[in-house]
Amino acid sequence: MKKQNWKRIFVVLLTLAVLAGFVLFDKDVQNIQTVLQAISPWWLVGALACTLIYFLGDTCMYQIACRDMQIPQPFHEGLITTMIGFFYSALTPLSSGGQPFQVLQMRSRGIHVGTATSVLMVKFMAWHIALSSIGLIGAVFCGGTLLRHSTMMFVLFCIGFCLHAFCAGTGLMLMVRPNVVSRMGRAVIGFASRLLVRKKEERTARMHAVWDTFIGEYRQAVAFALRHRSGMIEIVLVALFEVVGYLSVTYCVYRGLGFSAVPYPEMTLLQAMLSIGVAFVPLPGASVATEGGFYALFTTYFGDSRLVAMLIWRFLTYYLTILLGLLAVVIDGFRADKRCAQRVDEQGEEG
Repeated sequence: MKKQNWKRIFVVLLTLAVLAGFVLFDKDVQNIQTVLQAISPWWLVGALACTLIYFLGDTCMYQIACRDMQIPQPFHEGLITTMIGFFYSALTPLSSGGQPFQVLQMRSRGIHVGTATSVLMVKFMAWHIALSSIGLIGAVFCGGTLLRHSTMMFVLFCIGFCLHAFCAGTGLMLMVRPNVVSRMGRAVIGFASRLLVRKKEERTARMHAVWDTFIGEYRQAVAFALRHRSGMIEIVLVALFEVVGYLSVTYCVYRGLGFSAVPYPEMTLLQAMLSIGVAFVPLPGASVATEGGFYALFTTYFGDSRLVAMLIWRFLTYYLTILLGLLAVVIDGFRADKRCAQRVDEQGEEG
């Protein structure tokens, strides 16, 4: 088995071990059966529907971007590409593996690498605009609540929000002063190379090349956004709908476990702040920090049902993504074999 496959299996086992640790050491584990018997199934169906909105929203953003790029894609292609991205994002630190594998999958279907990268970067920009906007609203209206429940989560949120703001600011600078950002990036790479990197010239040249490629691809995505302003607005609106669906899973689980004291906006905004706070934890799926953050933030709301709540929420927002993403990877693997065989047959006929 390839080394990369072993790494992915290890990631899944690690995250399962984290959940097992919470189950073993949580004093409320004896209440699981009682809590499960009292669950309202309709609210859990609602939680599942919110998760599906998350998947479908990302697919719709992909289709809109492809449409404006003059490479319209059928819905099933967009859904498979989306789920492949979710799958590899869930298995890699900082969700870094999703987009590269999506680019490879799109290239195998004849979509140019630069075009594929622009489509995905537009989606990436829209998602972060939507999440950061909701997080900012959360900071205004629920920042004090977060601070009372967990000082650590408040600090993580502040750090995460600053990093999101830095990324957004860099994106805006790339729109108006791309050459300045390019020179700054090359200077930082050169400084870091002199301090940290051996075989400086060789590796520095490679890092400069990667940075220049990124700048070029980002400028292409920016050019797309400026040419298709209505399409970009459409994508951002879909991203807002998608983010709200993702964040609403927590509230549906809350209601499904028989609670109703906390209003929907408060719990959804707190969940947005939690998501921003753990976004930059360098572990696949932000494991440990995500589970710990959920406990720190929502124990007051869920009480003795917190373990069941966390397990249901984590399954819907993480493990279901892995399962459906794995199905998409398998389906696309079979289709890739067929495409390869078809190309060989066509080349044979031409020969």
